Formats: sequence, C-alpha cells, structure tokens
Amino acid sequence: MEMTGRPAAPEGHREPAPPVSVMSRRAEKSLETRTRILDSAEELFATRGVDAVTLRDIAHLADVDTALLHYYFDSKHGIFEAVLERRAAILQYEIDQSLSRYERHSPSVTVEGAVGAYLRPVFRLVRTGGIEWRNYCSLVVQLGSHTESVSETVASCFDPVAERLHRVLRTALPAAAEADLHWSYHMLARVLTLAFSLDTGIERLSAGACRAGDFEALEPRMVRFAAAGICAACGNTGAAND
Repeated sequence: MEMTGRPAAPEGHREPAPPVSVMSRRAEKSLETRTRILDSAEELFATRGVDAVTLRDIAHLADVDTALLHYYFDSKHGIFEAVLERRAAILQYEIDQSLSRYERHSPSVTVEGAVGAYLRPVFRLVRTGGIEWRNYCSLVVQLGSHTESVSETVASCFDPVAERLHRVLRTALPAAAEADLHWSYHMLARVLTLAFSLDTGIERLSAGACRAGDFEALEPRMVRFAAAGICAACGNTGAAND
C-alpha cells in the first residue's frame, strides 16, 4: 500500500470547518472579484459596444486572469446578462415602488403623474449613482438593435417595468386602444435612452443655454413632453393632467 506523509483519517472523521472569519474573507474576496469583473465589463460595453469587447479586454481591465471570467460567468454572453440584470433588478424594484406610492396617494391617476412616478427613480439613480449608473445607461442606449439572444435578455430585464407602467396608464386612459398604449411606451423608452446618451448637440444648438447631462432640467420637461405625447397618441389631447 502506498504511504504518504499524512496518516489517513479514521472512517467517519471530518476535517474541522475553517473558522467563520476565514470563510467570510474568502466570500468577500470572491464578491469583490465578481463585482470588479462586472464593473469592468459594464464600462467597456458602454464605451466600445458589446460586440467589440473581448474576454481578454474585460480580464485586463479587471486585472484578473481570463480563466476567472469563465469560472464566474462561463462566457461573454453570461457576463453581459449579469451586467444587465444586476441594475435592472434595482430599477424594477424602484419603479414598482414609485408607481405603487403614486397609486396609493393620488385621488385620481393621470398620465403625467404616472409618467413622473415611472421616470423619477430612473433620474434619481442616474444623478446619484456615479459613473457606474451612467455607464449602465450608456449601455442600455445601444441595445435597440442586437442579436436575438441579447434581445431576450433585454426583454427579461425591462418588460416587467413596461407592463407595470402600462397598467397604470390604462387606469388613466381607460378608453385608449391597446396598440396606442404600446406604441406610446415604445416611444417613451426610446426618448429616455436617447436622453442619457449625453449628445452634446443640444449645447451647440442652444448656444450653451442647455447642457447635456443636466438631468435636473431634463426630468420635468421629459415628464411633460412624454405625457402630452402619450395623450395625443391615444386620442386624448389635453388630458395629461385630467
């Protein structure tokens, strides 16, 4: 029988578990590594586009071995899904809570009130969430025309908030046609993502009077603009605040 320098453990014997503090440090380090990978991928996807980024690019920016990317996420698509889902979950929760508070505390639901409740958490997160949320919004801007697998991920992340707003708008516009409500949300979503692209054209055209990224100025204007557009698209001109 082959001998080793370490005697065999008795049958039924179990090695003692590592101290809790050691396990916690390991878990914390693993979480930090995973977060660093996602932050790096998010930044690269936002600045270069999803298709142009390689696993090697992500590993280099995150300062990890490429093998760790496969360990945590399996593939680039797995990383993309994780990047999109971690903030989408926050958005879903915040928007749902905002719309629920609006429904509870409003004597009557209006289009402008519903749109305001929907957009409020989005603007708050972009204003206060730092570069990570700005990168995230820049990434979302690019996702209008991608492969079917990417579209499925986008749908799973953002369809729930679209359906939630749809239900509130249906309360405000009970006579609106379903198609009009769906087209209205489609246009609202496109305007919203464009607003976060930080296009400096508005600065040029306004001779500096308006500034890209001035979300404090943009939010109330977008609410009024979107509410009036939805009402017009649904054949209820002037009903935004009814």
